[in-house]
Amino acid sequence: MEKDTLQSSASLKDESQLVTFLLKDEEFGFDIMSVQEIIRLPKMAKVPRTPAYVDGIANLRGVVLPVIDMRTRFGMERAEETDRTRVLVVDIDGVKTGLRVDRVKQVTRVLRSEIEPPPAAIRGTSSDYLEGVVKLDKGQRIVMALNAAHVCEIGVTHKASSTNGSAANSEAASVASPDQSRSADAEVQKVVTFRIAKEEFAFHMEHVREILRVETPNQVPDVPDYVLGVLTVRGQILPVIDLRRLLQQRSLADEFADSCRPLREKYERWIDQTEKFFASGSQQKVDSSVMEHLRQWLADTNSSSQLLMETLAKARGLNEKVIKQLQLRTKHEDHGDRDAARACGEEVISGARGTVAALRQFEEQIAQNIQEDQRIIVVDAEGFVLGLVVDHVHEVLNVPKNLMEPPPRIASSGGMELSGVAKLDDGARLIMLLDVASLMKDQKLRDVRNSSPQTAETQKSGEAHKASAGAQELSEVQLVTFMLAAEEYGVPISQIQEIDRLAKITKVPKAAEFIEGITNLRGEVVPVLDTRKRFELDVKPPDDRTRIIIVDLGGVKTGLVVDSVREVLNLARKDIAPPPEAIGSGIDQQFISGIGKVDSGKRMIVLLDVEKILSRQEQAHLSEVTA
Repeated sequence: MEKDTLQSSASLKDESQLVTFLLKDEEFGFDIMSVQEIIRLPKMAKVPRTPAYVDGIANLRGVVLPVIDMRTRFGMERAEETDRTRVLVVDIDGVKTGLRVDRVKQVTRVLRSEIEPPPAAIRGTSSDYLEGVVKLDKGQRIVMALNAAHVCEIGVTHKASSTNGSAANSEAASVASPDQSRSADAEVQKVVTFRIAKEEFAFHMEHVREILRVETPNQVPDVPDYVLGVLTVRGQILPVIDLRRLLQQRSLADEFADSCRPLREKYERWIDQTEKFFASGSQQKVDSSVMEHLRQWLADTNSSSQLLMETLAKARGLNEKVIKQLQLRTKHEDHGDRDAARACGEEVISGARGTVAALRQFEEQIAQNIQEDQRIIVVDAEGFVLGLVVDHVHEVLNVPKNLMEPPPRIASSGGMELSGVAKLDDGARLIMLLDVASLMKDQKLRDVRNSSPQTAETQKSGEAHKASAGAQELSEVQLVTFMLAAEEYGVPISQIQEIDRLAKITKVPKAAEFIEGITNLRGEVVPVLDTRKRFELDVKPPDDRTRIIIVDLGGVKTGLVVDSVREVLNLARKDIAPPPEAIGSGIDQQFISGIGKVDSGKRMIVLLDVEKILSRQEQAHLSEVTA
């Protein structure tokens, strides 16, 4: 028995188990000891400026998992996802990496003596990934055994001990005491979230000075293409950076146009085919899937530009007409009324051509009008102020620090790096925090900083501005502005705890009419006020731009529902006038602390005193709602 045990132990040492998988028609394998698990392709967030073979990052039970596309890694043509696509989760010294493969085949036992070294013809840097070659089934089956550690190297810029805290932190969190967990929950970081190329990013609020609407900057010669130019904001030169270009993403206008163009071209082909179909006199039912696809796209597409939305509304109306006329044509065909069916067919073609014309018009209008969706986030990068153009500012969030992960070990190609990843909604929502300080590591941006076309007068103004920073803060107020009906309102940012998307609201019986209900804000019950009802304005249903502004009312954290959040701006106190006796906004004067004048009075902002939105009696009632 003892002899058999020794022989078995020796046999195990001489054997290796390979998890084998396919890439195209080639078979590869990893030592089973390095493969932790095999999963389906998870939902991922794309990290900008990373190597092409990095698909993105995903949340795997609390661990931020970088995912590598193995085909792209090996220079093969990328493949579409299928029901057989899998991700091998490989653990190298505690660092987890996902490797996307076409199909997992099997676990194969091989003798170590059967693993031959790589052929001499491919030795060198190109064979770093290859441990050896295994010949099975009398040479009919070739498996390339891979070095998992080399495959998982992603141009690392940080040491594993400092950057893959994700796994370690996750394990630490799992054994933390209840008191430690509560303490971690109490510590939060305020961030401003925004979208770039359909991914969600954020800056720490401490680096954000203000958020502005996009204006066309003055161009500067001999600068990188991501520098759009400079704006003058309150006497200071503000270099404006296109964050999409900096992160090597295509423009928002191109993205909008590219989402519309395939549908429009498919619609055009459908018109040609349908005209021939009608001319043939066929009584078969016409395929209407192209109209249904366009209907869904139109429902999902939104813009702040009134012109773009009017054009889309025109396309929507015409598309609905086509659908209706197709249904009528089928009905007439079923009843044998050929003339009525023919008339409906003519209406179908006419409406379809009008739909295509509206879509073409939309594509032509995008470039000139997309700026209405975008915003400029003004950040302070090591004392140097930059304006960064983003697609759309989402919200201001308080994120518990225990939901923050260190950045994954993925190299950036420069310009902007990640400082961490926030995992919200149990990891279903990943927000990538951008490192403002990394901007100043870019020599090209430093050159822009040093060569900004400042006049001597502007430079003196800037120096004076720095010297009197404290006085400047006293002479300005930072506001969050939002829309209610057709009016713009503002609240000092110091009174706002966060800004969130509209979540599910639970009605509360016997509550005041303007109390919409209560909502769950990361485990905390928060009462929600319908601001329109409170201010006796016409009520409107919420949409995708509706937001909840979280404020403190009499010691109770409270949500104020607003139509949309517009921007964050600094307003000089000298530009704030006392409220006039006759207020035309339809809001009771007791709620108003002043009127802000922007652009020499061309734009008026009604400043609200949130402490006076509710009386003491109403505040007491609000406390009872959450009790």
